Order: sequence, then C-alpha cells, then structure tokens
Amino acid sequence: MNETLKTLQFLRSIHWQFNEKPVSREDIETIVEHSLRAANSDNLTDYSVIAVTDPEILSQLTEGESGGQALTCLVYAIDQTRIIKCAEALGYDEYQPWHRLYNFFIMIADVCAAAQTAVIAAKSLGMDSLMTNFSHRHKPQEIMKLLNMPQEYCFPVIQVVLGYTDKDPQQTRGRLAMKHVLHYDRYEPASEAEVQEMIAEMDLVYPEYIGGQYKHALDWYFNEWFIEWYDEQVYQDLCDCLIHSKLLCERPGFSAEGLIRK
Repeated sequence: MNETLKTLQFLRSIHWQFNEKPVSREDIETIVEHSLRAANSDNLTDYSVIAVTDPEILSQLTEGESGGQALTCLVYAIDQTRIIKCAEALGYDEYQPWHRLYNFFIMIADVCAAAQTAVIAAKSLGMDSLMTNFSHRHKPQEIMKLLNMPQEYCFPVIQVVLGYTDKDPQQTRGRLAMKHVLHYDRYEPASEAEVQEMIAEMDLVYPEYIGGQYKHALDWYFNEWFIEWYDEQVYQDLCDCLIHSKLLCERPGFSAEGLIRK
C-alpha cells in the first residue's frame, strides 16, 4: 500500500474530540490551496472558503456543538458572485446563470470534491477533521449573515472542522463493506439477505445505540437522530434560504412550501 492509500485508509471523523493544539495559518492556506486541485467544472471555481478561527463565531455557527473549542472550520460555499461580477466588468450586464438547477448540482459536486480534498490534505499533515453540514441544520440564513456572506448567488454547503486529537487511530469507525456499494456494468438491488447484513454491520459500528427499546443501531437512527435534526422546520429554513439565494430559480410565486411535501 502506497503512502496516498495509507492516508486514505486512516481517514476518520473526529466529533469535537480535538485537543488544544492550534492549526497554523500556514497549514490552513496549504490545505485550502491543495483543495483547489480537486476536479472543477469549467474551471470556474464557483465556490469560496471562509476559514473560521474565532471560537466564539464557531460556537454561534454550531449552536454550541463546538463546545467553545479553539478550532479551525473551513466553510465551503457555492459562490457565483465572482463570475457575475466578471460578466458585468466585461459589459455583460444582462448575464444571469441559466439552467440553475443543473448548475446547482454541478456546483454542489465541485464544492464537495474540494472539501473532501481538504480533508485528505489535512490528514497528510497529521491533522484530523470533521466534515459536517451544520449550516443546513442551524438556520442557514442567520449563518450567512454572521459570516457576512452575500445573500444571493451564494450558499454554505459543507464545513470541514480541522484540529488535532489524542484519539488512537485504530479506533476509527467502519464503513459498509464494498460489496454493498460497488456495481459492475449494471445496478443490482440489495437482496433481503444483503439488507440484513447491512443492518448487522451498522450494529457492529454503533453498538452503543443498541439496547432498551432499540434492537438495532438503525432503530435509534430512524427514531431519534433523523427526527431530531431533520424536522419540517429545518427543511423550511433550508428551502427559504436556497430560494432567496436565487441559485435554484427566480420564478415569481416559487416558494419553500412548493418544495416541501405536506
């Protein structure tokens, strides 16, 4: 196994269990610079990165999830404001991004590719990370205002928290076995036996959630985690923010209610 594969093998998410060692500005810029090497549609780099280093701001962003720790958080956001300003500077005053839904999916892919590359770059420097989407769960419009982000043609997609930990690398969580994920030539739906295997695999990954009323770890997920974080108000706030950003469409009468199934 080469060094690149070894780095990938030991990737893990650290859920706010970081120590007090700070991430230097030099390392922040090294990580972001190399994340820009990720695949990018049309080489437009339709995203921006906000490096949050102030623990008070990070605590506000996460609604206290960060516990006041002095960490670095890279907020990767879709950002079409630059290309629009370039169009205006060249005299294309009527330029607007067409096919917005199509562009939105492309930009989501570009942002996530860059964020994951940042995670790999950080790991190669001896750092750990937490890739999270708290900007979707904690009133995204308020987060955008807190970070002084443009309210139109911009949206925070994913966050990469960086830091160091004393946790043993051997305690990394597992992932589903590749046989459940990889398909050759044609997609093959999971059989009933394979579904039971996947449920059992999740039990091995999250044994702490088994017991009492929950026979399986996924029982906990469907009864508590999914309900706690993804209720209708979360969707409403997210849809309102996306519509206001004009990244999806700018059609009169288009509203969040139209995106949420009643």
